[in-house]
Amino acid sequence: MKTQIAWIFVGTVMFAAIVSRTDARDAAKEVVVDGEHFTARQITDPKMNNTVAYQFYAPKKWKDSGQVYWNLFHGTHPTRVTLAVENPANAEAFFLHEAMMCGYIPPRRAGAPREGQDTGDGLWLRPMKPQDALAMYIKKARGQYSDLKFIGSRDLPDLPKIYHLTNFGSTQHGIAEKVTYTLNGKPVEEEFYAVHYYGVVQGESLWGLIWIHSFRAPAGTVDKRRAVFAAIAKSITMTKPFAQRLIAVQNQLWARHQAKIKSEIDGANAAAAKSRADAAADDKWLANVDRNLAAARTPAGGSSGSGEGTGGAAARSANDRQDDIIRGVETVDDPATGTSQHSFLEEKHWTDGYQNYINTNDPNYDPNRTEVGTWTQMTPTQ
Repeated sequence: MKTQIAWIFVGTVMFAAIVSRTDARDAAKEVVVDGEHFTARQITDPKMNNTVAYQFYAPKKWKDSGQVYWNLFHGTHPTRVTLAVENPANAEAFFLHEAMMCGYIPPRRAGAPREGQDTGDGLWLRPMKPQDALAMYIKKARGQYSDLKFIGSRDLPDLPKIYHLTNFGSTQHGIAEKVTYTLNGKPVEEEFYAVHYYGVVQGESLWGLIWIHSFRAPAGTVDKRRAVFAAIAKSITMTKPFAQRLIAVQNQLWARHQAKIKSEIDGANAAAAKSRADAAADDKWLANVDRNLAAARTPAGGSSGSGEGTGGAAARSANDRQDDIIRGVETVDDPATGTSQHSFLEEKHWTDGYQNYINTNDPNYDPNRTEVGTWTQMTPTQ
């Protein structure tokens, strides 16, 4: 979901169009189609206190089951609806399938979602031609049938107008595909219909299939019963109370999305400010280390010598001792050079007076017992 344009594009226009189809619904009230008497049905939403979400009409003896799904991760389209209306006498059935909404930004870049991943704008998929997209959808919906076979497809340019789905721009395209397979040991045929849409918002391709529905019947009979199936499809209407609730939810999601964007911007600005402050503090600390090192190299009296051979150690400042800690050394009085520095990983530092040194952590070690010469333990410089 990139901007409010995207929100309007794939969100409210969809159900607003569906709500407007009241004439088709009312016309079906007393209709008898192919000997079938239609009765009123409804789909309720348990997450909205069993509010009636959709109304439709179906043959009196047919069984129906519908469900509303919520997914607040999809800010632009938080609800989906499915419906099955089936004739208990045979394989005849009408199905309303979930819409397939997709987003994609080419070319693929580091950190981008992987192909098929669910994102806030839908599935992350490269745009596909209408026929290819519907074929992919059918394979997923009916892939459990091993003998699934595609019979043919056709363009239906008037399909968006038939269902009043005219708010998706000039790229809308109606498509139908027919398949066959074996159901409960008997051959059946099923026709799938959908409206393919495509648009670009801020460089992102927003595309997909909406109003996906299908007619199933025993092999060779879909044509004869198409009027019954079509009457069911045209009667499906979202109720105004549910539409109002859906708009309210989408507005809340949009506000939350905008707040998240603001928080991310504020966080990025705060992080940048902290980074600048840390960099300045690091520069100051490094400069202080340099000053300490320079002071440690300069003997008392300000001369530039190392202090070696002076016969004594210059008084050491707190900065000198801090510098020793930073560098991991200990400065000791050295009879040969005045002072010398040794790793503070050893506690005892011995010299023979000729710049030969032995460093050890053994408190009982005395090199005078084992080494040639006279050894003196050096003490830390004060």
